[in-house]
Amino acid sequence: MTGQAKPPCLTRLYRRVRFDYLKILRTRGAPAKVARGVGYGIFVELLFFPTLGIAFVLIYPLNRLGDGHTAASIASFVFAKLFAWITILPSIFLGAWLMGTEMNKSVVKDTVNTLVLKWGMIDATSDWIRGASQNPQNLAALEQLWSFIYAWIIGGVILGAVIGFGGYLICLNVLNKKAQPSTS
Repeated sequence: MTGQAKPPCLTRLYRRVRFDYLKILRTRGAPAKVARGVGYGIFVELLFFPTLGIAFVLIYPLNRLGDGHTAASIASFVFAKLFAWITILPSIFLGAWLMGTEMNKSVVKDTVNTLVLKWGMIDATSDWIRGASQNPQNLAALEQLWSFIYAWIIGGVILGAVIGFGGYLICLNVLNKKAQPSTS
């Protein structure tokens, strides 16, 4: 009897997650240093979702100053990238709550729809810089965009620190158990 084959995309995702997990566990170095690197990588990823370009600029000094493992940090950054989309809305709402701004699902939906889908972000920004926009809905969406971005960054910092610390603790626990000799 043969089971159903997994779809290729799920097989690739499973292999990628397993590969990143094993890369972190097989990293040479003190468990605390590797675990700190993992926590830093998760923090930088959740700091602000599209940080791929500046992540490496942030990861190196953070690991250097905080005595983390850079390779483990980069591996955990890539690993967290797979699941970071789950934290976008909680980050925005947490940041808005901390800032005391009114942010609800309709504000997020309207801002994204107006700027990304209907108007186009590049057109919106160039019109705003030139002051050429006459559409009040577009101008209101641009005003909401700044509070939207600030809320996302502030919420991402807090959520990234909490989840990064959790990743640090989990990784430290797993690495310490792996480093202990088994008594058989």
